[in-house]
Amino acid sequence: MSGEVLVTRDLVAGYVPQVDILNGVSIVVAEGEIVTVVGPNGAGKSTLLKALIGLVAPKGGSILLAGRPISGLPPSAIVRQGLGYVPQRENVFESMPIEENLEIGLKPRPGLGLRRRLDAMYALFPRLGERRRQVAGSLSGGERQMLAMARALMPEPKILLLDEPTAGLAPRFVDLMFEQVAAVNRSGVTILMVEQNAARALAMSHRGYVLDLGRNAHEGAGPALARDPKVADLYLGGLHG
Repeated sequence: MSGEVLVTRDLVAGYVPQVDILNGVSIVVAEGEIVTVVGPNGAGKSTLLKALIGLVAPKGGSILLAGRPISGLPPSAIVRQGLGYVPQRENVFESMPIEENLEIGLKPRPGLGLRRRLDAMYALFPRLGERRRQVAGSLSGGERQMLAMARALMPEPKILLLDEPTAGLAPRFVDLMFEQVAAVNRSGVTILMVEQNAARALAMSHRGYVLDLGRNAHEGAGPALARDPKVADLYLGGLHG
């Protein structure tokens, strides 16, 4: 690991002028890391990702991607700068086949070569390669998540943001999804993840952050946070239960 891919300093953001959801959040994600953000409902976890990708306009603080400021840019420009984002819901084009979904994902950087990127995604997600002509709306929940991840990876982002990748999945797909996240990271992709399955996500992460009421509450090595009973009891509703 080397270099800081994504840095926020004292980030403030919210959906309406009078109410701030993020109240000065600071995080650092280094090249090659998996970093997981956890915390109770309403802590600002998903709002953080939306602010990073430009879906929520920051009101204060800074966001740096590979050392360049991106705060206030539109989402399309942020994606071109190298930030990939997989939202929790409505993250595939259901009426289109898998391969067409992936082709759309390459639009921010068409010069990378469609065939090369498709082959890379099918190597990383073999299920998608087997079903490349299948309509996305007919996929299982786990397969949809794989497709959403693959589409976000098509333009070779510097970092991939994942918002609750295991939400709503059957238990067998939860295991598969965590395995897939680890495989994506091993392929060289830096990951920032918000995840409801806090213990499992922190255990596989290089580092973690706990948010509470839109502020940094705890941070440290992922496995250490997962084992910390104070973090579990106070912020995560009994992480070990």
